Amino acid sequence: MKKFFYLAIALCMGFAVTSCEEDAPEIEGGNGTPVEKTETVTFEGDYWNALIDNPQYNGNLLYGEGKDTYAWSDAATGLQGGLTRAWGGNYGYAEGGTAISNYIDDDLAGHNSYMYQLAVPRTNGSENFAVVYCTAKIEFKEGAKRVIKSMDVSPTTYQLGVTMNGNTSGAKALMEEGDYLTLVMTADVTEENPEGTGKVEVDMARDGKFMSTWKHVDLSALGAVNSLTFTMKGSDATATGYVKTPAYFAFDNVVVKMD
Repeated sequence: MKKFFYLAIALCMGFAVTSCEEDAPEIEGGNGTPVEKTETVTFEGDYWNALIDNPQYNGNLLYGEGKDTYAWSDAATGLQGGLTRAWGGNYGYAEGGTAISNYIDDDLAGHNSYMYQLAVPRTNGSENFAVVYCTAKIEFKEGAKRVIKSMDVSPTTYQLGVTMNGNTSGAKALMEEGDYLTLVMTADVTEENPEGTGKVEVDMARDGKFMSTWKHVDLSALGAVNSLTFTMKGSDATATGYVKTPAYFAFDNVVVKMD
């Protein structure tokens, strides 16, 4: 009789333990810390390769027939981007946007023009990345909100070449104290909330010093967001606030929290 009694208790305990394990969150290292699920948008693969225009300026994807539909979307995270179409969409990437690229070009003095607008001067080890001409925006599909934990950013060949050397269009080299070019990433800008819910600023150039390679930027303090809007502000600007320095930068390895 005792054997049957103990067996029944053991079976009950087994069912209880199994139930608890199914309900418990995953833990890391056995210390009770829940595993944080993330996905990283790397822009690698055939889907992304097909979105790289050739040539860099006035190609069919960003300026020709493709400009009417140019857009990208990451299947795992729902993050998406494309052309800004600020003036109605007739001028393609010249109106701003986020384009996929794989161009590497370190000739800053010789290639500091919009003809090389999709190139970055240094590789980060990836094949592909995204190049932004501000103003532009990335957002999650269907109004979803997720934490963008971080991304890597870089100057472009065009932008860095001009900040260091100036150009024939009137943008000056930002070599003096007080000169600056700053990338502003603003969360959830809407017509009702034009100031957004939070900002992260990254200096591309300041006081004669320049970002010249890829930089890891922590965005987790913004919390869960639906969108990020990219703009530039700088010291070489007109009276109306138009920044003469080319408002370009690149980003890659966007880490998105999925819980």
